[in-house]
Amino acid sequence: MREIAELVGGKLEGDGGLWISGIGPVDEADAGQMAFLAKKRYARYAPGSRASSFLVSSDLQVHVPSHAPRIIVEEPYRVLRILLKRFHPPQPHSARVHPTAVIGSGVELGNEVSVGPYAVIEDDAQIGDGCRIGSHCVIGRGSSLGKECLLHPQVVTYEQTVIGDRVVVHSGVRLGSDGFGFTLVDDVHLKIPQVGRCVIEDDVEIGANATIDRGSLGDTVIGRGSKTDNLVHLAHNVKVGAGSLFAALVGIAGSTRIGKGVWMGGQVGVSDHLDIGDGARLAIATKLMRDVPDGQTVSGHPAREHREQLKKQAHLSRLPSLVERVGMLEEKLADLLEGEVEMES
Repeated sequence: MREIAELVGGKLEGDGGLWISGIGPVDEADAGQMAFLAKKRYARYAPGSRASSFLVSSDLQVHVPSHAPRIIVEEPYRVLRILLKRFHPPQPHSARVHPTAVIGSGVELGNEVSVGPYAVIEDDAQIGDGCRIGSHCVIGRGSSLGKECLLHPQVVTYEQTVIGDRVVVHSGVRLGSDGFGFTLVDDVHLKIPQVGRCVIEDDVEIGANATIDRGSLGDTVIGRGSKTDNLVHLAHNVKVGAGSLFAALVGIAGSTRIGKGVWMGGQVGVSDHLDIGDGARLAIATKLMRDVPDGQTVSGHPAREHREQLKKQAHLSRLPSLVERVGMLEEKLADLLEGEVEMES
């Protein structure tokens, strides 16, 4: 415990000599482990936790049993990252090209590169130092990877895809596929050639089964440090600023420009040719059909400024009673009109 407290800069209370084998959720951690408590909704599990100690945020320590050793921190998720890397260090990889891998002509492999079974690296591709390419990956002709990239099994990059340094790409991802570009000629949908590139900048992570199209004329660009969840689709000529986040099932239509530090919740859908400003927030399941200025939070379908959307939802909840009141007023009005007719007659 004492060593952990020193590692993360936390406040230790209790037995500093206690040995900890790992860390787990407060409702699942076993004896010998440290329970992680960072959200109030999980505080109810603390009294019955089997864990031997707690890593807890300062505002939740009152929920930890008084006898339990604990490390108190201000930023629990930052600390959790440090501890997980300590308890689960990355496994070393051997720098070798598997004999079943197919390497094309003109390929440049950097130092300490590993290529898994049945992977294919097509002609003129460039692979930077320390890259790991999983089994059954396909690196298209003329594509390039920077340093220390990790491609999990079954990733495909189409030709001329550009990937920066320290990029992580999870299984099933397709980079540089053709955008959805067709033109109607004599009642026939004819394909518009997609001749741009797909460019992934440094420190990007792309979740499993995501698809990012190549540009139609210019490039599709995913900015430095951006992260996508699983099953995200970014269409042709989309430009994403640095440090943006996309949760699962987000879909961005073509030629939309997204600023820096934008967050999109799960199932967000964005129409084409829009501008989304720096620091914008799109809540879960938002359907966006207009530009969003810097820093604005929007929600709903169609999207509105979030506070306006909340007011709209509040009014909708009153709709049944309003319908009933209107019905009563209509009945009274009918009675009044009927009385006037009788008086005139």
